[in-house]
Amino acid sequence: MKLKVWQQATVILAGPDQVLKPLREAALKSGKIVIMPHPDRAGHYLSLEGLLPHQLKRVREVAQLGKPLELSQTTIDLVLVGSVAVDEQRNWIGKGYGFPYKNLEVAAPWVSLAHTLMVFDVLPCPPERKLDLIATPHQVLGV
Repeated sequence: MKLKVWQQATVILAGPDQVLKPLREAALKSGKIVIMPHPDRAGHYLSLEGLLPHQLKRVREVAQLGKPLELSQTTIDLVLVGSVAVDEQRNWIGKGYGFPYKNLEVAAPWVSLAHTLMVFDVLPCPPERKLDLIATPHQVLGV
C-alpha cells in the first residue's frame, strides 16, 4: 500500500478475482472509489462508492448494491487484474475469458498480484497484455 501508484489513485477499476478482495476492501476503507465489472453483464460496470467492505462479502453482492456507470465517462486511475501467469518483463496472462475484456482499453496503470510461483523468466506462450506493475510477496516488478 506504500506504492506511489496506489497512493495517488482515487478511482480504481478492479477485477472480481478473490485474490483482489483485500485490495478492494483497503481501497474502500481509504475512501477510494472502486469500480467493478457487473458479474452477469459483460461490458457493464458498477460503482461501489459509499459502500463498506463488510457489505460486499461476495462478488454477487456487487450486482445488488453497486450503482451502474458508463466506464467511458469515468476517469480511472488504476486497473487491478488477477493473473494466471506473468513474467519478468511484466507480460501477463489472465484466464482467457471474463474481466478484463480483450478490447478493454483504459489509460491508467495496469497492476496485478502474483504468487512467486506464477512469475516466469519468459512466458511459455504469447501474453494477453503488458502490465505496468506486478506485486509478489517478495518483489515489485515495474513502476
